[in-house]
Amino acid sequence: MPQFAQRTSETPREVRPAPRTAVILNANAKRVTERVRREVADVAPHADVFYTQSLEEAAFVTRRVADNGYEYVFTGGGDGTVVHTIDQVCRRLDELGRPYPHFGVLKLGTGNGVADFFGAGDFRRDLVRAEDVGRRDLHLIEVDGGTRAPFFGFGWDAYILNNYDLLKRQAQRFAITRALFKSVVGYLIAGVGKSVPEFIVKRPSWNIRVTNGDAIGFRLDRSGDVIERYAPGALVYEGPARMGCFGTTPFYGFKFRMMPFADRTPGMFHFRVIDLPPLAAVAQLPQAWQGRLDHPRLFDFQLTGCTVEFDHAAPFQIGGDAKGTRDRLDVRLHPRGIPCLAFDR
Repeated sequence: MPQFAQRTSETPREVRPAPRTAVILNANAKRVTERVRREVADVAPHADVFYTQSLEEAAFVTRRVADNGYEYVFTGGGDGTVVHTIDQVCRRLDELGRPYPHFGVLKLGTGNGVADFFGAGDFRRDLVRAEDVGRRDLHLIEVDGGTRAPFFGFGWDAYILNNYDLLKRQAQRFAITRALFKSVVGYLIAGVGKSVPEFIVKRPSWNIRVTNGDAIGFRLDRSGDVIERYAPGALVYEGPARMGCFGTTPFYGFKFRMMPFADRTPGMFHFRVIDLPPLAAVAQLPQAWQGRLDHPRLFDFQLTGCTVEFDHAAPFQIGGDAKGTRDRLDVRLHPRGIPCLAFDR
């Protein structure tokens, strides 16, 4: 005769089904190895895992993920991959009029600026604790009415990034140099070892004119306190600049706190103008890395939008990826925040 279990106070309750989860990884990323693939499959057996090798594949996958109503979407493989994935999924959901999923950023890139902002650590641990961590919105900045990213810049940073990419490609020939350029040491070689001598000789600089957008803007002191206010459409800055950066997240990668006031005020981004001589910048590199850079030719602003005009084209980067040159930028904060997992909460 069949035996049926009697439900008692000790009988386990019905287990809640695992939330629908997608994992989108850049198959070309150096840290997305076969071992990583196996470990992702082991720790997240119920997730749908996608590996993309081109922008065309990424476009197909992000559209499919957006159309299929996942509760959680994890992505990893460098800041460029992370930013592109989140942006493309959200654009499609905007078209459909649907809510955003919760995004998890895995630390599987080289710089990991966005991952560091959300306190990401071991990707295996982070993949299994989505429902047990806090939440924090990611705000993207829109450039020229198109591309959206949490940080970008012009001038020296893009110049150094171009050198870093060049040296990293050359380093692929040998295992020891490949490993070197996956670390902060490689970035320092590109910056201090190659770029600074070029800065001293070539002295790249631009005259820029920055006009405030359609909301009140602020100038900040070194502590982040407001010392000046700008009306909509007012002139914010006019003069020389060797570098400018925008961000809603403080890190440029390797926990370099380039924009320490990026998440200070909701609804605004940090815009920093730097006009330091090359040797002065090197002398203050440790302070700059910790977000404590101090110099008379350093200017910090909080804005919701602005227009930047250059006297001649400047190198430009978005989310850590070199994007050619620009002689004008139209910048605004995208109004809709994106819910992300905060692994440090």
